Amino acid sequence: MSEAEDPLAPLTVAEFSQRMTDLFHKVPRFRNIAVSGEITGFRPSASAIYFDLKDQGAQGGPMLACFLRAERLPHGIELADGLAVIARGEIINYGPRGRYSLTVREIEATGLGLLFVEFQALKERLKREGLFNDERKRTLPRFPRKLAVVSTREGKGIDDFVREIEKRGAFVRVQLFDTRVQGVGAERDIAAAIGRADRSGADLIILGRGGGSYEDLFPFNREEVVRAIVAARTPVLTAIGHSADIHLADLAADERANTPSLAADRVLAGWMKAAEWLPKMNERLLNAAERRIDLGARGIELRARTLGDTIARRLATKQSTLVQRERGLVALDPRARLAGRAAAIATRSEQLSAASAALLRRAATRMDASKERLPERVVGLVARKRSLLDLGAAAMRGADPSAPLQRGYAIVLRDGVVVRNAAQLRAGDDVRARFGRGSACARIESIESEEGEA
Repeated sequence: MSEAEDPLAPLTVAEFSQRMTDLFHKVPRFRNIAVSGEITGFRPSASAIYFDLKDQGAQGGPMLACFLRAERLPHGIELADGLAVIARGEIINYGPRGRYSLTVREIEATGLGLLFVEFQALKERLKREGLFNDERKRTLPRFPRKLAVVSTREGKGIDDFVREIEKRGAFVRVQLFDTRVQGVGAERDIAAAIGRADRSGADLIILGRGGGSYEDLFPFNREEVVRAIVAARTPVLTAIGHSADIHLADLAADERANTPSLAADRVLAGWMKAAEWLPKMNERLLNAAERRIDLGARGIELRARTLGDTIARRLATKQSTLVQRERGLVALDPRARLAGRAAAIATRSEQLSAASAALLRRAATRMDASKERLPERVVGLVARKRSLLDLGAAAMRGADPSAPLQRGYAIVLRDGVVVRNAAQLRAGDDVRARFGRGSACARIESIESEEGEA
């Protein structure tokens, strides 16, 4: 500043920017300064990496723009938003825009950043083993009846989950497997609790806790917890914290919910959907049952009519057959034959009686006419006619089929047919013998021909 220059005179923006550049160059502290913070606004490119640094956990406040050449990127550290680092370099003022930034020469992870580096290394190793593959993950049960909750009894975060289950799914039983969820060695306790829950016979395991810091939640990024989830035969649903942060336990689980309350929604989703469609399904089943019953009734009615028609036709056919067989049996009945022959004999006898009476009348007339003249001839004629009449009567008696029966003979029938020859019979045949009065059944023991025994 010259002696003539007024110290209170205003500066142009360019002059102010230049003076700030000169100031940064003159102060050694600004040429080699270390700044700790959390990476945000991470923007990589082919030749350089741009990001901002802010105080860890801060939601607002000042931010420092940083510039890092790609060749200076350290090995073994994967820069990303949220990584805690210490950046060393030089503060410069970018002239064209009048803004200062940190040109980074060295950068290293620190504090939470070291945990993040460990997280990234373990994540890549387990990923190469296939522990996060979707192919090995199972579908959660639609209607779980027993839940195994792996969490701490002292935490309030999991209470949201339990309250939602008790309020909306009282039919779902919840069993808590108490465990530490933070602190040194908590990952071993969590893994052991997962094993106990897997052996409990539950339908689903809920692994969760309430919110917390990155360090508090870090046991869910440990290898022991991941391998316990993978080894479990029971499906696992995680609900860790109240943020969108992804933990290795989330990647290994079969499904993940952002919060315990959302985990309750996921567990009860099948039950809630069933409650919605159950009335509709009930109505559909009733309608289907009514249709089936109506269709079955029509089918039964049709079959009944068909069966009735079939039975009627079969009965008519059987009745016709029986009538024909009855007529055949009647035609074969010896009584019918005997009745026919007796009727013929009676007719013949009447004819003979009428003829005899006519002859007698004529004879009487002749005798009257020639009684005095031919008494001897009349007597002789009467005698001859009487003799003829006796012969005719004897002949009629011989033609009567029942006459032999009256004399002790019998008629043998087999199956309604008259047996005329012993050769018609076989030993064991059943026969009927008709006598002058009555009949008897017999069985043939042996058969003898005219020459001897058959």
